[in-house]
Amino acid sequence: MGLWGKDIARTRYVGNVYTNQLSSIKKENEALQRIASRCENCSNNDYYSIYETFRLFRVLNIPLVQCDTVYYFSCPECNFGFKLEVDEYKFLERIALINSKYLEGSITKSEFEISLKSVRK
Repeated sequence: MGLWGKDIARTRYVGNVYTNQLSSIKKENEALQRIASRCENCSNNDYYSIYETFRLFRVLNIPLVQCDTVYYFSCPECNFGFKLEVDEYKFLERIALINSKYLEGSITKSEFEISLKSVRK
């Protein structure tokens, strides 16, 4: 075994952002203007899936630092997608996490709506 371990990429599923949420948020947030409300390839999606891909820098097979991080989202119907900028990802990540909590039953509908309103501000 050498000093450097295997370079392994990891992908983390963050959650979903629904197209109706994206449409209403785009009116208020200029950072998301380049993202189409519906898939540009198939126009058949109700939501986008958000992912984070990164590599772990390892020494002696011990993961030390997360590096080469790429954020992207894709259409669940045709897998068309593209990379997100960091500010776009941070904004969409917050929405996706709120959606996940609501779908899991961790928060009520009123908490869900309040949380989404606070993200938009």
